[in-house]
Amino acid sequence: CSLRLFQKFDNFRILVCGGDGSVGWVLSEIDKLSLHKQARVLPLGTGNDLARVLGWGGSCDDDTQLPQILEKLERASTKMLDR
Repeated sequence: CSLRLFQKFDNFRILVCGGDGSVGWVLSEIDKLSLHKQARVLPLGTGNDLARVLGWGGSCDDDTQLPQILEKLERASTKMLDR
């Protein structure tokens, strides 16, 4: 898994451009590598219940929005998940 490259970082963010299944897969990989204290995940995709619940909206199908989304990501607060 390419997430191994980030093991030496104190903190990092991952933009997951997919639905809940993609987010679940990334979170599972983070758990396997014990990166859960370092990683911050932003779910972004279409039909994405987690993104909707966290207030990011239910879809992103316009790539021109990406610069604004990345700016919001920099200012976003962290939410703990129980999964």
